[in-house]
Amino acid sequence: MGRLSSLLRRLLGRPAPQVAFKARGEGCGIAPGNDFVFPERITLGQHVHIEGKGYFNGQGGLTIGDHVIFAPGVAVMTSMHRYKDATMVPYDEVDLLRPVTIENFVWVGMRAMILPGVTLREGTIVGAGAVVTKSHPAGAILGGNPAVQIGTRDMDAFRAMVDGGRHYLSLKQSQGLRKREVLDKR
Repeated sequence: MGRLSSLLRRLLGRPAPQVAFKARGEGCGIAPGNDFVFPERITLGQHVHIEGKGYFNGQGGLTIGDHVIFAPGVAVMTSMHRYKDATMVPYDEVDLLRPVTIENFVWVGMRAMILPGVTLREGTIVGAGAVVTKSHPAGAILGGNPAVQIGTRDMDAFRAMVDGGRHYLSLKQSQGLRKREVLDKR
């Protein structure tokens, strides 16, 4: 009934109900169709953009910094089942909580998964379909399953853009910045 009622609300012109996050900064855009579990334990910074069909589990605590972009279908997990020293199989009734922190200016690609206990440092790019199982340094470009560092941002250029106010989401909102297409001839 959830999807049907959401569709009816859109057709009838009624806005979808707001998710009650722990905190939500200005300029956040959240597409419909996301699943937020324990949203009262999720903090969103300013100018966070979340495309649809994502799964965000805040049970163990999820902190998302400013100017973070999530492509469609991203999953972020902050808890896991206990199987080591469990009292039952395949796991028991204990949920192990491991907070996830996503720092400023992180970009997470389509259908990527961030596992419990990970910190995505400032400027990190997570490639489509990557499964991030551990933290990496700032500016890391991650890909694969499990994700490994496949590159590094030019952090001097990154810092110059940050310091110069060249923030995509805020410029898009304040100046109506529009996408443009350029053929990549690589």
